[in-house]
This record gives sequence, structure tokens and C-alpha cells, in this order.
Amino acid sequence: MKLKPDINVPDFLQAVQSCVGEVFFITSEGDHLNMKSTLSQFIFTAVIAGRLQNLDGRITVRNPQDESLLRRYCI
Repeated sequence: MKLKPDINVPDFLQAVQSCVGEVFFITSEGDHLNMKSTLSQFIFTAVIAGRLQNLDGRITVRNPQDESLLRRYCI
């Protein structure tokens, strides 16, 4: 799932924490950031704040039910 460019980051990260399974942001270079990790959330927030990659990546979930929790943040 591709993220919308104007997401509310705190709301998105709160939705990620409510997911049952793992949630990853996969960069265009193939790096996997575990979005439940505080360090990964920090890096993700820095990327969004600086628009370093223009959100050129995608969100994946391990539990298919979690997709519905994050759908409103995705294109």
C-alpha cells in the first residue's frame, strides 16, 4: 500500500500500534522499517519531515486484518 503524501503522522503511528501483526515501511531501496519500533518510527518521521524520499515506499502488513486499520492513510 502506498501512503498518501499528506498523512497525519501521529495518527498513522497510533493506528500502527493498534495493529495485531507487524507493519513495515519498505523503502524504494528495499530497506524494511518495522513501524512498531521506536527507532524506525523516528527514522520514518524524519523522512516525512524532510521529504527525503517523497514517501517513495510502501506499507506492508503481516496480518491481513490490519490492512483495514491503515487503509485511510493509503492511496
